[in-house]
Amino acid sequence: MASYSCEQWADLVEQTKEQTPTQLGHQAWSLLIAAALSTSPSPNLLAEYFRYLTENEPEFQSAEASQKFSLRLRDILLKQVTLIGAPQVLMALTPLAAIEGSPQEKAKESKLSGKWENVDRERIHARGVDTIHSIYGHDLLHNRIFLQWGAHTQDIQFMELFSVYGMYLSDFEVLTPLETELVVFVTISCLGLGTGPALWHLRGLGRLLGARGDDETTSDMRTVKDQLRSLKVAMMNVVEFVGGEYLTRAKLDTWPNVGDVVRVLGGWGEDAPAKGEDASAKA
Repeated sequence: MASYSCEQWADLVEQTKEQTPTQLGHQAWSLLIAAALSTSPSPNLLAEYFRYLTENEPEFQSAEASQKFSLRLRDILLKQVTLIGAPQVLMALTPLAAIEGSPQEKAKESKLSGKWENVDRERIHARGVDTIHSIYGHDLLHNRIFLQWGAHTQDIQFMELFSVYGMYLSDFEVLTPLETELVVFVTISCLGLGTGPALWHLRGLGRLLGARGDDETTSDMRTVKDQLRSLKVAMMNVVEFVGGEYLTRAKLDTWPNVGDVVRVLGGWGEDAPAKGEDASAKA
């Protein structure tokens, strides 16, 4: 496992705290770092990060706080299965379990979360629809993204609505909607896939922060754009912290800028349909 000094971790934590908008959540900075580390070519760094926080940062040191953060990391990893795949997730999870201690004993005592015992397909699908509309808006999703998939559309659309969003990215028992979209945006950006998916989720995170329409001259819109710019710097700092192969793979120079939302996508969209409203309504 790669090793960093307490001073290096402390510097990363302090920088990320300063740059991560508080509107994303009290400890959103800790989730940002975690998501970027588990996406990196060295996913085992997540365990070292957990150890640093629980041994050195007062708000994570109590048994209760440590357990809560462990559950938040688990939720990140479950959500990331849909984004980076199970092999990468397990490469982060196994060292984390070892750092937490007695993994074999804890495995024998582990129980399946009750929410998975009786899965309601219709409810899962419906909440996936609600969440994906809140991120993309109806127009971008149905009139642009879904239409790219040709003969594969119906099966892939069902996967997105039921599996990706319904089961995982709409599960807000541990992470809030804002925290979840932060994790998604960080993860996708760090994959280095260019402006496409990352730009859609830059827009999605901005929408959850209140951005709408194509007039970016209002004070509210300027505030949201400044928040997203600061967030981008925080994400880049984590990639640079890991360095090496991560810098090459993440392709920081291809990450979208907030100005690309209007220039490329035509704006931030309007309000998504309310729950229960006809999905054909314009978002």
